[in-house]
Amino acid sequence: MTGTPDTTGTPDTTATTPGLDRRLLAVAGVLTLGAFAALLDGTIVGVATHTLARTFSADLAATQWVTTAYLLALAAVIPATGWAAQRYGAGTAWAASLAVFLAGSILCGTAWSLGSLVAFRVVQGAGAGMLFPLSRIIVVELAGRDRLGRMMALMAIPAVLAPVLGPVVGGAILQALSWRWAFLINVPFLAAGLALSIVYVRTPRPPGPPERLDLAGLLGVSSGLALLIYGLTRAGEPAFVLPSAVGTLLLAACLWRAARTSGPRIVEPGLFRDRPFAASATLAFLANFSLFAAVFLVPLLFQRAEGAGALGAGLILAPQGLGMLVAVLAAGRLVDLGGNARRIVITGLALLAAGTLPFALTAGPLSTGSVPGTALLVAALFVRGVGAALAVSPTMITLYHSLPATKVPAATTANAIGQQVGAAAGTACVAVLLQHGGFGPAFWVTLAAVVLCLLPALFLPSSKAGTS
Repeated sequence: MTGTPDTTGTPDTTATTPGLDRRLLAVAGVLTLGAFAALLDGTIVGVATHTLARTFSADLAATQWVTTAYLLALAAVIPATGWAAQRYGAGTAWAASLAVFLAGSILCGTAWSLGSLVAFRVVQGAGAGMLFPLSRIIVVELAGRDRLGRMMALMAIPAVLAPVLGPVVGGAILQALSWRWAFLINVPFLAAGLALSIVYVRTPRPPGPPERLDLAGLLGVSSGLALLIYGLTRAGEPAFVLPSAVGTLLLAACLWRAARTSGPRIVEPGLFRDRPFAASATLAFLANFSLFAAVFLVPLLFQRAEGAGALGAGLILAPQGLGMLVAVLAAGRLVDLGGNARRIVITGLALLAAGTLPFALTAGPLSTGSVPGTALLVAALFVRGVGAALAVSPTMITLYHSLPATKVPAATTANAIGQQVGAAAGTACVAVLLQHGGFGPAFWVTLAAVVLCLLPALFLPSSKAGTS
């Protein structure tokens, strides 16, 4: 890279960065295909809950296990990501995860009872859990730091499109076809992704003898994470306290053990001594808290205000998705060109807060059926999308700012755990507030999480590794 590192927040337009060659674009396409299929599955199944309850003559509480079992299995396998990448190579581990997800999708489509469907969703979740963190490890290994921003931006596209397309596709499937196609619709895409991954997604196996698996740490972290996530999904119920408390204690015990162990560890507390990593991981946790809280609240708000159905309420998030799509590619390129990552993130957080404030101010009147603020809130969603892209995309890059390549798998695993807990905690927190205080307090807490993001953002590096 040439030119002087930026200190003003504006990228150095005289700088040159390596382009994305055909192989990298092919890798991005394959990884994006797998991620999109997994994310689309989650949103489609959410739309199908009532249909599944009628099909199996079950109540909604029992049917909800179709989603809960998937989330718990997904959370439980995330801690093994770093070890799998180091033991088998990230590309091989990613292909294996996709194969498990494919098998789970086929099994779900052939389920004969609610119990069998829940069991097969565990298989799906076990496959999906490592897909996203392994994708990041692959991108870091193959793209290099000079092209990391643009590659991470491409990888973010499924997260933008799936929540918008999922309700539409799910609604169309349930109206025209059997519920089984909610799971089978992804099979051709997953099969294609698996075949293409064998050709394009090839990463070298780490040199040296394979690292020993920290089995005790894996069991402890996976169990603690699953219990914590389960407890958070039961927020507001008496069943919330025990699993959340036990899960938190287990995770704390695992961190204490890891800090005093010199051998292989599933989690590495020492990573948080690296300031860019600690700031990025903390910001990612808080950002996921806010983003998933809003994804939960906004459709419910419009359902209450205008009597929108589940499909229409889901589509209301389209302006936010459009805003993210517009900004995410620009954010990646800005960072690759040497733009001040810290200032890009802070600008994004300011826009995210500005887009959240109207919801906090008008949630009370709108939730009672007042419509005049609807156009303003739709515009605010677009602003939220732009802000989210500018805030989150550079954060996924600064995460690796000063870490050696050998620490990338462990860093990615730790960050993925934090993001998963942040998403569950955000949804649980606003669900309880909504139940007891209404939309207003729930949106104010969502806004507060955005404001809190500013603190770790101040400690982000201003430029890419090697330039600051």
